Amino acid sequence: MKFQWLVIIAAVRLVLAPVSVAAQMEPRSGEMMRQADTPGAPMGHASAPTPFYRERTFLVLLGVGITGAGFVAFRITRLRWRKGRGPVEFVSEAVLVVDLVDSTHLATHYGDVIAMNARNAIKERTLAAAEPHGLTFAEDTGDGYFMTFPSVSGAVQTAVALLRDLRDRPPNLSPGPPLEARVGISYGQILLDTRASRHGAAINKAFRIEGLSRDSFAQLEGESALGKIPDRNRIFLDEEAAQEVRSAHIPLRPIGFCRLKGFSGLHRVFEVLWAEAMESTASDR
Repeated sequence: MKFQWLVIIAAVRLVLAPVSVAAQMEPRSGEMMRQADTPGAPMGHASAPTPFYRERTFLVLLGVGITGAGFVAFRITRLRWRKGRGPVEFVSEAVLVVDLVDSTHLATHYGDVIAMNARNAIKERTLAAAEPHGLTFAEDTGDGYFMTFPSVSGAVQTAVALLRDLRDRPPNLSPGPPLEARVGISYGQILLDTRASRHGAAINKAFRIEGLSRDSFAQLEGESALGKIPDRNRIFLDEEAAQEVRSAHIPLRPIGFCRLKGFSGLHRVFEVLWAEAMESTASDR
């Protein structure tokens, strides 16, 4: 942008340069006329009329026109650039958000090295779990990952594989505690831009679901009391994701209705019974 403005300014200066030269020459012409009126002064030749294309008014108008044309070209180029960065495609995908539990506690009680190793371990294992299940996009969030999949089943299977791996093969973070994670999954329409980055409410919803606490849930009249709500090593789904995954025979448990920051109304949340899902998968084999 700065380069384009510099080009426009340089063009204006180039066009208006003759104006400065003409202004410097005018006093000399007047001086010659005064010398001609002085008695005894040598006679000078009468100056020829200045061509129109060298008059100051014409040069100023020309400079203004070139500046205006450059400004219009700049605005058109900028508008096209902005349009190129806009959404180019809409897709329906499952969104998975994985977050390391108590990452701040790890840093303050066991040191930054333990906390860094924990974050690296959770991210490496999440990527390894996602690759066989159709991963379409992944973005590092610092303490975990934000991912998308073409199906909710792929997202759930990734989350189950991750929690199983953390349980069966806990990374060696001695003297730190075992790694624990929370997972939120949503399903909906997502916007893709020209760089294939993801945008949309479904992404924000998955982040909100991942971070739910017991205080987020509302006790509705006529509904049974809230059961146990785990705060770690859990997989939470929104209602849209739960409907999409029912055909995969993945065991789910309705938890209740909750409020989500930035979203209106109450939203029903389900938990994946991932230990039972592992057993059913093993029996199918």
